[in-house]
Amino acid sequence: MSGPPKTPPRLHLIRGNPSKRPVKDPKKTAKKDEKGLPKIPQHLGAQGKYWFRRMAEELNAEGIISQLDARALELLVEAYTEYRHHCETLDVEGYTYRTETQSGDVLIKAHPAAAMKADAWKRIRAMLAEFGMSPASRAKVNIAGPDDVDPLAELLKARD
Repeated sequence: MSGPPKTPPRLHLIRGNPSKRPVKDPKKTAKKDEKGLPKIPQHLGAQGKYWFRRMAEELNAEGIISQLDARALELLVEAYTEYRHHCETLDVEGYTYRTETQSGDVLIKAHPAAAMKADAWKRIRAMLAEFGMSPASRAKVNIAGPDDVDPLAELLKARD
């Protein structure tokens, strides 16, 4: 299947419907999904459990997460804790290290944790976009605030 991944109906309603195609009713899909905070996986470390709980609460406040999203959130948290681990390693050991060849030449090589950190960052960005938690995906969100006035509603009120 080509093109961008399908957007969940709840996010589709929040972002708006520029294509004007029919949108699935989120109430029908919500009946299938058990809303609420998913259980924290026990195999996560202390930092992982903290971030799982915090992200789940933020997503629950927006009404985006359900019990079915627990595994996707777990992958996001695991990638994030891995990223933080590589950051700490690189802070201590540096981004490069010296090694000698058999002929005695000194080579400066990139630390392997730098590549692992970049890989973890790519996974984090992909998962954040899935949940609408990155700045780019949040910019696409189209929520009408209480101060926004619908011109059509104002026109109809004026006619009455």
